[in-house]
Amino acid sequence: MLAKDIMRKDVVTVTPYMTLKELARTLCDGGITGAPVVDGEGKILGVVSQTDLVRAEREASPSEVGFYQRETDESATAAGFHYEHPDARRVEQIMTPGGLCCEEDAPVEDVARMMLARRIHRVLIIRNGALCGIVTTMDILRAFLAEKPKSAKKAPSPR
Repeated sequence: MLAKDIMRKDVVTVTPYMTLKELARTLCDGGITGAPVVDGEGKILGVVSQTDLVRAEREASPSEVGFYQRETDESATAAGFHYEHPDARRVEQIMTPGGLCCEEDAPVEDVARMMLARRIHRVLIIRNGALCGIVTTMDILRAFLAEKPKSAKKAPSPR
């Protein structure tokens, strides 16, 4: 079985300039745990996962006051001004650069070995250098469950 036999072809991608809130919405809406990060021409820049997002949120120090997080000026609020506190962090700040890629004709066993060796949950599948699919650990499990057991050699019948 080859990577192209089990890969998902409808790959959800994100851009490096998406906010972390936009990333979270994309992951939730797509029912996915990670996505390739691509530029405007579709070139693979990296990979980002829900683990990266959770880590970024956990590591954000509440004691640090960010550029947008300043105390509200009551006189400005009284005059009708509204302060917003957007999260200015972007995907490019938390993604893993690069991303592990395999050709679509790679054996699934090789893809699984790479995932185990590098402790990752997704491999980007490429055709002629361009993204054409993705294989996740869940895809590997589905392939394993769908695989027909190898027939055992029949023991000779007793005479």
